[in-house]
Amino acid sequence: AVHGSAYSKEYAGTDALGIPRGAVRPGDKALIVDDLVATGGTLTAAVDLVKRLGGTVVECACVVEITVLDARAKFAHAGHADVPIWALMSESILTLDGLADPAIPTEGYVDDGEAH
Repeated sequence: AVHGSAYSKEYAGTDALGIPRGAVRPGDKALIVDDLVATGGTLTAAVDLVKRLGGTVVECACVVEITVLDARAKFAHAGHADVPIWALMSESILTLDGLADPAIPTEGYVDDGEAH
């Protein structure tokens, strides 16, 4: 049997997360890892689920956080302001034009024309 938690997706519809029964027990500490945090729906559902099963989420980590969508506000509104969110990068690094940024040294760089 599986415990589940439904959430709304930012682009359309709903989805659900599941955890096998017994995977999280009262008093367990959890780190939730998500690849991409946009509106915070998946992250909020995951924390809801772990807390509902008696666990404590010590931190949420993600690879990319799209900060302009303000997932942290949704997270706090859902009652999870006590859980820190750590992101490796935000969308600002994904949209950076390294050749146009004078703070990034490009002397000696030669574009080989290939996609990498």
